[in-house]
Amino acid sequence: HYFIQSNLREMILLLPLVSLLISPSLTVDRNNFKRCDQSGFCKRLRGLEKDNSPYYTTPPTQINSSSITFDIRHETKPDLLTATIRVLKDHTVRISAQEKDPIHPRYSPVDSFGEAPLVDGSCELSHSTDSSTLTFPPNKIVINHNPLRVDVFSKEGLVASLNARGLFHIEAQKLKPSLLAQGIQKLSDLGSSVIDVGSRLLSTINIGSDPSKPEDPKDPAEESEDRGDEEVEEEDDIGGISDEDILMMEWEEDFKSHHDSNPRGPRAISLDVSFTGFDKVYGLPEHADTFPLKSTKDTDPYRLYNLDVFEYELHNPMALYGSIPYMYALSPLQSVGMMWLNAAETWVDISFSSDKSLVGRVLSSFISSDEVSRVDTHWMSESGVLDLFLFLGPAPRDVTRQYSHVFGPSLLPPLFSIAYHQCRWNYNDQQDVLKVDENFDKHDIPVDVIWLDIEHTNGKRYFTWDSNKFPDSHGMISALSKKGRNMVTIIDPHIKVDSGWNLYKEARDHGQCSIFVKNKDRNNYEGHCWPGTSSWVDYTSPCAREWWAQQFPYDKYTGSTPNLFTWNDMNEPSVFNGPEVTMHKDALHAEGWEHRDVHNMFGFYMHSASRDGQVLRSGGQARPFVLSRAFFVGSHKVGPIWTGDNHASWEHLRMSLPMLLSLNIAGYPFVGADTGGFFGNPEPELLVRWYQSAIFTPFFRAHAHIDTRRREPWLFGEENTKLIRSAIVMRYQILPYLYTQFYHASVDNTLIIRPLWFDAPSDTSLYSNEHEFMLGDALLSSPVLQQGETSHSVTLPGPEVWYDYHTYSQMSPGAVTVPVTMASMPLYIKGGSIIPLKKRIRRSSSITEKDPYTLIVALSSKGVASGDAYIDDGSTFSYRDSGHFSHKTLTFSDYTLSCVSATSSAGFESPAVERIVVLGVGRSMAASLNGESLSVSYDNTSKTLTIKKPKVILSEDWTIQFS
Repeated sequence: HYFIQSNLREMILLLPLVSLLISPSLTVDRNNFKRCDQSGFCKRLRGLEKDNSPYYTTPPTQINSSSITFDIRHETKPDLLTATIRVLKDHTVRISAQEKDPIHPRYSPVDSFGEAPLVDGSCELSHSTDSSTLTFPPNKIVINHNPLRVDVFSKEGLVASLNARGLFHIEAQKLKPSLLAQGIQKLSDLGSSVIDVGSRLLSTINIGSDPSKPEDPKDPAEESEDRGDEEVEEEDDIGGISDEDILMMEWEEDFKSHHDSNPRGPRAISLDVSFTGFDKVYGLPEHADTFPLKSTKDTDPYRLYNLDVFEYELHNPMALYGSIPYMYALSPLQSVGMMWLNAAETWVDISFSSDKSLVGRVLSSFISSDEVSRVDTHWMSESGVLDLFLFLGPAPRDVTRQYSHVFGPSLLPPLFSIAYHQCRWNYNDQQDVLKVDENFDKHDIPVDVIWLDIEHTNGKRYFTWDSNKFPDSHGMISALSKKGRNMVTIIDPHIKVDSGWNLYKEARDHGQCSIFVKNKDRNNYEGHCWPGTSSWVDYTSPCAREWWAQQFPYDKYTGSTPNLFTWNDMNEPSVFNGPEVTMHKDALHAEGWEHRDVHNMFGFYMHSASRDGQVLRSGGQARPFVLSRAFFVGSHKVGPIWTGDNHASWEHLRMSLPMLLSLNIAGYPFVGADTGGFFGNPEPELLVRWYQSAIFTPFFRAHAHIDTRRREPWLFGEENTKLIRSAIVMRYQILPYLYTQFYHASVDNTLIIRPLWFDAPSDTSLYSNEHEFMLGDALLSSPVLQQGETSHSVTLPGPEVWYDYHTYSQMSPGAVTVPVTMASMPLYIKGGSIIPLKKRIRRSSSITEKDPYTLIVALSSKGVASGDAYIDDGSTFSYRDSGHFSHKTLTFSDYTLSCVSATSSAGFESPAVERIVVLGVGRSMAASLNGESLSVSYDNTSKTLTIKKPKVILSEDWTIQFS
């Protein structure tokens, strides 16, 4: 499936990759990806000596009402570091450290932050000989001077300690040994005094020493006494390897056939963070592993390094397509979030403890118990600055809000993008696309988007069409748009090296800036991907991002229309013949940054540039939609991502949920997994169950590999078609409720799907639940994930009552077992909730715009309920720029159902409410609006009261009285 050039060398290079693609039964080849012991900096930092920190602080150099800055020194090295602890608003702390006068600047991913500037909080500072304290009630931070340690306290006591295990370390940048030695040699003719100065300079780089184990300093007199007058003989080099050669191994590395010149040398950073009083942590996406993170005592650390991993394994800490270095610690009384803001390759070790063996000396001053739960973590990054954020909660919702203050909320997506997407690598041609579209109508199945993969292009040249297969792309897209449907085409970051292609020539010859990434020799970086020999756009460059955005307007992207949207794949970046199937770390980006510094930001910047291109083409009017595979901190502000190339298996179906929960808890709400699995051929039962699970996840797309059998919803027999149709229809019915959840995420990044413990952190029995989840505040999904299952266990958190979504029957909280058939989609409404729905079946979401609403009022055990509904045009920025939206609060209390404005706005007219269903009503009641009686029916079996045609508009204020 690779476009193979006639050049024999390229064919040889591509042969092993071709064999991978044509053998879908193969799984990931671990040998293509590094272990910690094959990553120089990980091996060095994981080997640091514990519990004996050589770092200490000096008196503060700067103090104000919200921060303190101080120097950090090493006991035996001349390295000088500077650190700042800054208190931000809403119980958030930022701790940063780096070299005070670095030889080269260190990279900081500042574009990850939200648009709003960080706002300082206020604190009181006090000092003693041994420590400095910053107090911001109910929290405080204690900085212990020698050895350096930072303890963070909340109302509940000590919650986090930094450097309690002595693993803080920043590798100070040095001159490269070979270059320094050459310089000394060139100065030799200037006299012995100069040579002596150079030799002393060379000695400062600790040749032959282990940087993790500095030697104890000796008193000069003692050292003189030891030497006496005897002649000191130099030891022979061990094994013929000189001390300089040993140090050079830390500068330059080889992995398989690839060489990393690492021209600026070792500059890794390390810090241990212990979460005290906790025994569960979550986050660190992306990994195909359990939702609660596991100990790495007997495994590699969790790795964060964006990679194209072919058929990834489950229950493995290997890196995948995206990285968010965020961890969430949970206990019944306290939640804490921690962001390690670093875009370089990062490894994280985790261990769990309930004794005082490692940090007992720290804890004994604060905790009287002989045992305390603790999670010890060790963060290691190859380069960059140490920039750490702590979100001190104390409740889960508080942590989420605090996160959004720093990194911003999500972008409100267009309505169509949260509906159903149909994708395949590849729909063959224009006729195939239109036939798929026709079959959705034939089987009365709604769909909003049909996708095209790489085969739609002219020889893998992006922003083009294969004129034989898609002779009238404009007409094809227009045919879809007449039914309210859209199309997405794939656009990857690699550009085919083709001097006859205008886009390549324009990028190569661009006069204002360098569009392409450079190799270490400062020529255009070239590697292999789908088109063959390719170059990669340097999205880290603002100029290159602007150029990329300019490719999206309709006069540049021939055959595109306002209903064509974008899919950015392979943007880790994937380089087929590169180290670990990615870009060489010594490749060069704008402003001289090495690829190792910015690697995990590459996909984020491409995603952002594509989003900007879509906004540009509409003159800033239409909301964009761009799906990305790679991501980093801040990608949630741009658009959705998915979990990559999963497999059609029950195991991958089950794993999709903890992966999506991990992303949501790490601040990324708009996420999904390929429904049915990308690789392999799902059996009908698996495919049906996958649809029934995926309809409650934020991004809902079916996708499949080119070598799999076709699997559109109508190809598995009439009965399975009905089951899949029912699932998809249910997704469309809950869109008003789901769209409202996306609105909340656009305000404060509220989680769209969330673990059951999110609103019940005191219930520790929920902490390991990873296959049930809340969709917003009101709906609990408990999908059937086991083959052949007929009896299904459901967990309904207390203390509130619940209602079966399908039957309206009331259920008590706790663990229950329910019978299931192939038609079952276990879904429950939390008592005390009001949810808006649209029940009519249409071809696509946009056609439902004028359809009336149904309101479900699920009364709590106290007979009250509340909810909200958000309404706008579903496609433009007019909600943001002109206030054209309606956000209504719905409440039921004291036998009164009311609808009032929740947010001041210019308003947006909505359809009427055609039905109100009140659940948990013990008896029939009358209802009236403005004194006029309404038509009411009561079902004694389900205890539901229904008002048909209540004569109210959802976007208006109104009150209905019950008696």
